[in-house]
Amino acid sequence: MSNVLAMVLAGGRVDELLCLTEMRPKSALPVFATYRIIDFVLSNLMHSGISNVGVLSQYRPYALVRHIGTGEHWDFLGRSRDIRMLPPYRGFKASDWYQGTADAVYQNISFIENFNPDHILIASADHVYRMDYRPFIQFHIENSADATVCFTRTKKHSLRFGYGVIDRSGQLLDYKEKPKTPPSDWVSMTLYVFRTDFILDILKANAEETSHEFGRDIIPKLIAKSRILGYKYRGYWAYARTVDSYYTTNIDMIKGKLDLHDWQIRTNLLERCTRADRTPAYVDGRVTNSVVSEGCIIKGKVQNSLLSPGVVVSPGAEVLDSIIFHDTTIGSNSKVKKVICDKDSTIGSECIIGGFGGDIPSKEFGDLLHSGITVLGRNTNIPDKTTIGANTTLYSSARITSTRINPGSTLR
Repeated sequence: MSNVLAMVLAGGRVDELLCLTEMRPKSALPVFATYRIIDFVLSNLMHSGISNVGVLSQYRPYALVRHIGTGEHWDFLGRSRDIRMLPPYRGFKASDWYQGTADAVYQNISFIENFNPDHILIASADHVYRMDYRPFIQFHIENSADATVCFTRTKKHSLRFGYGVIDRSGQLLDYKEKPKTPPSDWVSMTLYVFRTDFILDILKANAEETSHEFGRDIIPKLIAKSRILGYKYRGYWAYARTVDSYYTTNIDMIKGKLDLHDWQIRTNLLERCTRADRTPAYVDGRVTNSVVSEGCIIKGKVQNSLLSPGVVVSPGAEVLDSIIFHDTTIGSNSKVKKVICDKDSTIGSECIIGGFGGDIPSKEFGDLLHSGITVLGRNTNIPDKTTIGANTTLYSSARITSTRINPGSTLR
C-alpha cells in the first residue's frame, strides 16, 4: 500500500511493569521467549504491504534501536521500503521533547511530508495481536472517513482502556478515555488511520493546546464535527501493560490461545545472539508444556514455563509457571515458581523464589502486584540458599543482604 505511511508509537516506559521496563521501553520487552512486543506491529505492517515506517522512540531507546537495526528482518530494506527511528530532539525550547502521542507525530511532520502519503496509519507498539491492516484501511477509504479508530471487544473492564460506542454503520458516536463507567465493551487498540491532510491540520491545532494525546485530547473532540468511524477487530489481542497482564499474555501461548505458527511473526534473530551463535537447546531433564529456546541447557525440571535463549536450569532445579529471560542461570536444587526473571541473572543453589505468600500483596505496589508473581530485574544475583516470597520486586540495582526476603517486599 504505497499511499499509506505508518507511524509506530514505541517510546513509552510504562511504570506498571515495574523493573521490567527499568532499562528498556515496553515495546522492546521480550515476550513468548524469543520475540519483543514491537515485533507484532512490525510483522503486521510487513504482511499488510505497508512499505515505509517511522518508529517514534523516546525512553532508553538503545534496546529498540539495536533490535530494529536496518529493518531487514521485516523486509523494510530496499529502494521503495524503509524504516526509520524517529527519536525526540532538543530544539529552541526545552518543551521540544515529546509531550504525548500526538505531539510525537506532530514533531515529525517533515518525515510525513517527505513521503506525501494519502493516509497515515498510527499504531502502538505495545500490543500483541495479528492483523492484516488492509481491510481496516479499505473500510476507512470506502466510507470516506476523516479518521477511523480500531476497537476490539473485551470482557473485563479496565480503567486503563479507552472505550468507544459504534453504531451499525460504523460511525463512532462516543469515545471516553479511561472512564470509571465504560459506555460499551469495545476498547481502543490505539490503532488509527487518518486522511493525511486532515491529520496535519488537527496536529497543528493541537500543538497550541496543553495536552497532546490522541485518545484523551483529539479523538473525543473530533466526533461531533468530523466523520470518525470505528472498525471492529475480533481476533486475539493483548495489552500487556501490567505485570499481571504481561504474565497472562505469555501463559496464553502455552495454553494454546494463540498460534504463532499461523501468525508468522518476524523478529531479529541475530540481535539476541549477544555472545555467539546459539547452539541447539540441550535437555537432560524433564520439560512439560513449556517453550525452551536455543542455547538453553536443561538438567532439571521445567513445567508450564517460557525460557528465552541461553537459560541454564541446573541439576535438581525446578522452574514452574515462570518466564525466564535470556542468559539466566538457575542453580542446582533451587525452586522457582511463578517468577518473571529478567536477562543475565543468576539464582544460586538451593534457593526458593516465589511460590509462597501469594496472599500478601506488594506493600509498595499493591494495586499491581497481588496475584503471587515475583519479579526479578536485570542482572539480579541471588546468593545460595536465599528465600524470596511472592509479590516481591527486585530492581537491577538491589543488593541482597539477607537470606530471606518476605512476600510483598520491594528491593532497590
